[in-house]
Amino acid sequence: MISSAALDHYVAQVPAIPKIVKACSKALSEGDLVKAADCAAQDDALLVYLREIVNKPIFGFRSEIKEARQIFGVLGLFRARQILYSYYTRLLMPKNWEVFALDSRTFQELQAQLIVKWEGVMAQLDCKNPEISKVASIIPAAIAACEAIFKHDVQTLRLLQAQKALSYEAILMRMTGFGFFDLACMIAKKWELSEEIIQFLKDLKTSKTDDNRVVFLQLLLQYELSREVFVKCGLNDFFEFSTDAKEKQIADFYTCISKLES
Repeated sequence: MISSAALDHYVAQVPAIPKIVKACSKALSEGDLVKAADCAAQDDALLVYLREIVNKPIFGFRSEIKEARQIFGVLGLFRARQILYSYYTRLLMPKNWEVFALDSRTFQELQAQLIVKWEGVMAQLDCKNPEISKVASIIPAAIAACEAIFKHDVQTLRLLQAQKALSYEAILMRMTGFGFFDLACMIAKKWELSEEIIQFLKDLKTSKTDDNRVVFLQLLLQYELSREVFVKCGLNDFFEFSTDAKEKQIADFYTCISKLES
């Protein structure tokens, strides 16, 4: 069992957002892509990350994109915001994964898939809220945090998996008293993200809601983690997926996904 104090200590150790990245975020919030690109160009680690993720096949660019202004220009404000928030997750990503069979390339693939598909889902729902667009970028941060937390007591983790066949989220709850999205909220607060983002993360905990945005993100998470590449990593065992989504919501979601993947 990991005490609440130990968990609080872990969250307190979550790195703060670098000043240059904050300046980049501020420029994006002001709608200034050029200023944001120039800020990003001052941070070598951020620029390398942007190059790596924007050149993933899911983004569909035929030629390699290298320069900061070019990256921000082709992304536009919506995607640039999402990817900048996904960079925050890099601050938590371990050098070596021990609990989940992940590496930096596969983890970035998860980030990219969630960013692009959540954008498409939001367009399907006619949701233009820039804060809600960032939520899918924060979820992988909680996965990285769970890796770090479970490392502290791998023996108990494996014992519970073997004897109880519990999901990682259920084990997290037993070990800490907090669920996955509770942890995501803690990280969001540490990074001083908006109350709207934090509330949306809280809403993702429920299986009963009339908010299509919540239902569709729950379905998207379930869909992505069930892909073969992530099943092999153990991520499909993260949640005991339970949703009261209506038949039409499920049909609309898969229609949207089919269009995005066609």
